[in-house]
Amino acid sequence: MLINKYTNLTETYSVLDIEGNITKVGYTLPLSNEDIKKSFYTMLLSRRLDEKMLKWQRQGKMLTFVPNMGEEALQVATAFSMDKDDWFAPAFRSAAVFLARGVPMSDIMLVWRGNELGNKMPENMNLLPFNIPIGTQYSHAAGIGMALNYQNKANVAYTFIGDGGTAEGEFYEALNIASLRNAQTVFCINNNQWAISTPTAKETGQIDISSKAVAAGLQWIKVDGNDLFAAVEAAKAARQYVLENKKPILVEFVTYRMGPHTTADNPRVYRTEEYEKEQEKKDPIVRLERWMTKNGLLTEAEKNQMIEKIDSDIEAAYAVMESKLNVTVNEVFDYTYKTLDESLLEQKEEALKIFGGK
Repeated sequence: MLINKYTNLTETYSVLDIEGNITKVGYTLPLSNEDIKKSFYTMLLSRRLDEKMLKWQRQGKMLTFVPNMGEEALQVATAFSMDKDDWFAPAFRSAAVFLARGVPMSDIMLVWRGNELGNKMPENMNLLPFNIPIGTQYSHAAGIGMALNYQNKANVAYTFIGDGGTAEGEFYEALNIASLRNAQTVFCINNNQWAISTPTAKETGQIDISSKAVAAGLQWIKVDGNDLFAAVEAAKAARQYVLENKKPILVEFVTYRMGPHTTADNPRVYRTEEYEKEQEKKDPIVRLERWMTKNGLLTEAEKNQMIEKIDSDIEAAYAVMESKLNVTVNEVFDYTYKTLDESLLEQKEEALKIFGGK
């Protein structure tokens, strides 16, 4: 079976070590050189955006937000496995997928400034807005996957959840209904070792989280989420499996949350500096950069040029975001449903009286 090499619970599938060396003899890369460069650029963009937004949040220029630091490889890998007509139901920590799919940075910034316009996805992109409640995106992706099957479309729905989210009832309910109804869905787990301040060993009785698929009668994959090549392989294999078998699949990306859970969190309260430094050796960006340098795909000068462009683009996007901060009452209500029901119409009318449309 195509996915057999990813289903060893005792050893997470990986092909790129932390020094940037390929560990498999005769290994064939799953991406072209051009796509590897694009992937690295997007990962670096996500990291620099997080670092900048963290500073802005501390300065009062940004509200509470969710950094993606440490999860860039698995998110970009998932995005690169998607067809343009596939669907994505994100968790709150999914910005790197949005960047890879072409969502403007200014829209992502708007979301974390509490502006409804940031949740209006660009046309021709099958992306749902960031999902703040834990687990409901799994039900959304199950429903979309069921619809794709019903419509006999050769596309899939993807979704993410954290390791802590797999302890939610909705996680199991979504897997069960998706299995029963043959949803064309790739369910992904970003196992970053922490559910806010709770380590995996204290949040679940089954440390091999991917094996939770067994209860729903599903196949599963377990892969190193900090290894871009392994993650791309696994994401592509998962998509192919779903389309060939008309069944969903569960993919566990083993990764590490380098930053805080959100900007309201202080990780140093529950994990030591020594622990963090040891885990940061697995940094997906550093790992890929080392491989690219060794194989002639990246020089220090090229990296510096990327950083200069990225930083300039981030500042420009911030200016765009600031120009869109004024929101009308209509915009708050009108993107919730296609047609507002009676209760929402009443609420909108009351808000218009109070705020005068602004």
